[in-house]
Amino acid sequence: KKNMLKEQKKKLEETLGIQITNKVKYLGIYITSRCGTLKEDNYFKLKQQIATDLLKWENLQLSLIGRISTIKMNVLPKILYLFQTIPIRLNKKFFDELNKMVSR
Repeated sequence: KKNMLKEQKKKLEETLGIQITNKVKYLGIYITSRCGTLKEDNYFKLKQQIATDLLKWENLQLSLIGRISTIKMNVLPKILYLFQTIPIRLNKKFFDELNKMVSR
């Protein structure tokens, strides 16, 4: 039940013996009770993960074609998967930041 008081939630947890959470991870996507947090829980976390991956790959000596291939095989599928599973309208700033990270 979505709109429960804390006491009701605690009683239900004790009765069923399971923990009630605010979000669930299913097939790599966080499903939340509030639609407003879908963007934060999925897209912004993915952007942080891509940034850390790109920092790791900076030390590798890759040619331009190797760098393009690495981004095509590792970064692009993650982004496309989220676009297909969570169709949320994203602002231009999100795409500009992704473009800036990838083109460094």
